[in-house]
Amino acid sequence: MQTNRISRQSTHAYFAPWRDHSQWMLRVPTVATKLRVPPSPRHLLLRKRLLDLLDRGASDRVMLISAPAGAGKTVLLASWVHTRQLPGTPCWLSLDADDNDASRLIADLLSALRDSGVAAPGEALAGLTAPPGARTERFLPHLVNALGELRTPVVVVLDEIHELTSPQATATIDFLVRHAPEQLRLVLAGRADPPLPIERLRVGGELTELRIADLAFDREETAQLCRQLELSLSAADVDSLWTRTEGWVAALRLAALSLRGHPEPARFLAELSGTDRAVADYLVSEILTHLAEERREFMLRTCIVDAVNPELADALTGLEGGASTLAALEHSGAPIHPANIDDHGNWYSFHPLFRELLRAHLHHAHPEEIPFLHRRASRWYAEQGQTMSAIRHALAGNDWEQASNLIAENWLELFLLGRSAAMRNPMAQLPPEVLAADARLAVAFAGSRLQDGDFDGAERHLTIARQARGELTAQAREELDVTLAVVALHHARLRVHPADAERLARKLNGLARTVPRPCWTSLRSFALANLGAAHLWSGDPGSAAAHLYEALALATEHRHELVILDCLAQLAIVHLLRGELTAAEESGRRAVEIAERRGWCEGPAAASAYLAAAAVAYRRGEFERTEGLLSHAATAAETAETPVQLATVLLQALTLAAAGPRSAARGALKLRALRAAAAQEDAMPSFIALALADIEPRVLLAAGEIAQARAALAAADASLTPSPELQLRLAAIELHAGEPERAGELLALTLGEEQHSEALHPATELEAWLLLALSEHARGEQRAASQALELALALAEREPFRDAFLLNGPGVCELLEAQAQTGTAHPALLEVLLAGAGQRPPPPAELAEVLTERELRILRYLPTMLSNAEIGAEIFVSLNTVKTHLRSIYRKLDANGRAEAVERARALGLLPSGIKRPRVVQRS
Repeated sequence: MQTNRISRQSTHAYFAPWRDHSQWMLRVPTVATKLRVPPSPRHLLLRKRLLDLLDRGASDRVMLISAPAGAGKTVLLASWVHTRQLPGTPCWLSLDADDNDASRLIADLLSALRDSGVAAPGEALAGLTAPPGARTERFLPHLVNALGELRTPVVVVLDEIHELTSPQATATIDFLVRHAPEQLRLVLAGRADPPLPIERLRVGGELTELRIADLAFDREETAQLCRQLELSLSAADVDSLWTRTEGWVAALRLAALSLRGHPEPARFLAELSGTDRAVADYLVSEILTHLAEERREFMLRTCIVDAVNPELADALTGLEGGASTLAALEHSGAPIHPANIDDHGNWYSFHPLFRELLRAHLHHAHPEEIPFLHRRASRWYAEQGQTMSAIRHALAGNDWEQASNLIAENWLELFLLGRSAAMRNPMAQLPPEVLAADARLAVAFAGSRLQDGDFDGAERHLTIARQARGELTAQAREELDVTLAVVALHHARLRVHPADAERLARKLNGLARTVPRPCWTSLRSFALANLGAAHLWSGDPGSAAAHLYEALALATEHRHELVILDCLAQLAIVHLLRGELTAAEESGRRAVEIAERRGWCEGPAAASAYLAAAAVAYRRGEFERTEGLLSHAATAAETAETPVQLATVLLQALTLAAAGPRSAARGALKLRALRAAAAQEDAMPSFIALALADIEPRVLLAAGEIAQARAALAAADASLTPSPELQLRLAAIELHAGEPERAGELLALTLGEEQHSEALHPATELEAWLLLALSEHARGEQRAASQALELALALAEREPFRDAFLLNGPGVCELLEAQAQTGTAHPALLEVLLAGAGQRPPPPAELAEVLTERELRILRYLPTMLSNAEIGAEIFVSLNTVKTHLRSIYRKLDANGRAEAVERARALGLLPSGIKRPRVVQRS
């Protein structure tokens, strides 16, 4: 810190009054309003986070607030002076062009100091008089010394510091900054950085800076401003307002004024641009007109890109010096700020509204240059490897050759990485004659058609590409053949043609060896994954698994996440078909995690991932979670293999059946529609037909339609090969029809080794033992029932199959209760099953208003010790939702609380009567 005293000179001229009367008459008094802290605006929003920054910054020698017009600098400083306890007496001076006269500047500063009260009578500062003419350099040491003798600190706010442009005026401020005594704190605010040793102050830790990014309103402040202005905007509208203005205070207030009484706020905000009258007038009058012509021209030619760095600026303008111009613009008051695009920190971005205004001016002033500017940008981006930006600007510049080459050369890589969807819109912008003339584009267009689920359209474009192949050079044909094989293989996979997939995978494997090693591994893993999926959905999970495991190993080694997702999703289905529920859960969870993290939530891989996760949730008895996953699966399956779509509908029907009779009836309708559509398209594979034959009677039984279930099963028996699943379903029908002996005979056959050469699916075997336990219990054979149930529990202990226990009626609950009393080798599992067993019987007629399916489910938990929050966690709903349903349950049951509701529900048959929590006995 500099010493407070500067070498004394003769000071009598400065302390004496003006003796020359003519000179005194020529002195112009300071305009009083320049010394007044501006009043707060009508709708002042106190911004605590910024006021706190100013409080902390006041401990530094200099505080600089530099931002373009309309950023809220003056309002912020005024509210700070009005509302906070400053570390010294506030002294305000609003500068103007007259202060470029250094003598005038000093006179105004002295007036401000006197007006603040720090220059009290007797103080050295009170006797100072501004020197005439240009003699200020000899006066400044006296001013600094006088400031150093003040008894109390002073905070001098110099607003509109950008008005000072003369060397003498800026030298005056520079002197004060360099030699400021401890008693002086300088706050400089303006649209541009003053020519001061800012870097030295910054390095020395003596400077606090606030710039446009700091002053911008955040979302919450924008919402507060709207409330203060009494604007009736939705949360989405407020967010849109903040996004369009990027928190720029002036633009926010101008937009807010326009929104008052506007009939369609959302439309206004969507269309808000820098060319809107009020915003445009403000930008032109306050910003553009204050910039030098060469800088305006620089901005006009760089505004066509969203962000610019020095190299790109030079490429666009055809000049050099982009780095210095960008840095100068940042400090000149233009609404431009650093953009965090890379680690180098040399990118800049115009404020969106200002950029739109610049583009409008460019269209008006230099329309003929626009295509050339876009082409220059495209070439620069292409050289930097920024393909999508290069394509976008090539299209904007009508450079069809550049655009088509970039698309054709990069599409395959993006397709293998799962990012080719970004190419759809650019390809759609190419003229038809350009598309027709390039075989590479025809293949890319075929791939795009596949991603939209247009298999026929994909085949047409593949045919076009094959026909044009003969016109290419040998090297071009070789490159085209690789892309053709990739798209054709994916096409065969989605059509579920495993033979074609095998042939194309072999072809692609041979072609892939001609490309560099990293690309070869990508193509190889892609081929194996698609081949595995084709085998899986044609009904051959054994062959599928071998290909998928090899593809997964390759893709994992080279971090090819799209193939990893695809393999994990298909392997989850393989595990499900094998009855390996835990492994299926892990693979499905990892696949869904990748899909959601990378945004790959559509297409065949995501569809299989969500389907597998939903199937696992269903088998675990988590039916509401199943519904949520199935909604994602159904959306993703729109462009997936037909069997995936059919399997999704089958699981949806099963999940509806789990919710109760009325929902089961809806599920039956879904299955009828599926059967009709499949018959019309002849698109149901045999393994899906078998699954439908098994599931349809299940759903009909859940709907209470025993006769229809029997008829559906009989029709399936007549057309399909006999299977343990269909035999098991017939046993279930007999049991529901009150024929336990007949059911027992069928189950004995199902479980007998002579009936099937290979092991039953674990879920089928588990349900068979459970149904056998129910049939034995109905016949009064409790020991046999207990033994059969114990075998079912043993299977459920190995893999977490829970659906059969939850979906086979209240008789299961009785079996479990009895097993708990007699003893079991699986006490922990039995506890879990007892908490969830006992399904929803139809409400008796005497209940005036029936309970909904959700209410019946919550009712089941009321006899337990679970809290409302824990009940919500069990069924995946919020605490508030549970409370809402409880109020409805109490009203319908005419109960005053939980205990009374349980008693009333038992009396009505909605809960098992008189069953207490059993003592679980560990069987030795």
